[in-house]
Amino acid sequence: MVGIQGIAGVPDPSKPECPSGTRSNSKSEAADAGPNAANSDDVVISNQAQAAAQVIDALSSAENQPDIRADRVAAAKAAIERADYKNPDVVEVVAQRISKFL
Repeated sequence: MVGIQGIAGVPDPSKPECPSGTRSNSKSEAADAGPNAANSDDVVISNQAQAAAQVIDALSSAENQPDIRADRVAAAKAAIERADYKNPDVVEVVAQRISKFL
């Protein structure tokens, strides 16, 4: 025979036990959990979410940087005026860097 547990999940008041899946507000259970049980909320952030946050931070910091670095442009202009590009050491370094892309 099937017994009725209650109406719409409300337990029969004549039975002292709680229905399954409900929380008890008894102080004895809270004491059993330890002194920091009330302050034990945790947040776990997945590795994917952390990586996405790092990407977003990097993109936002890149957007805040100027597209043209004036100091590098000035240094390049000065090097051209000094004819540094004719120096054999400079030519060799440039050739090595370009050869990586060929």
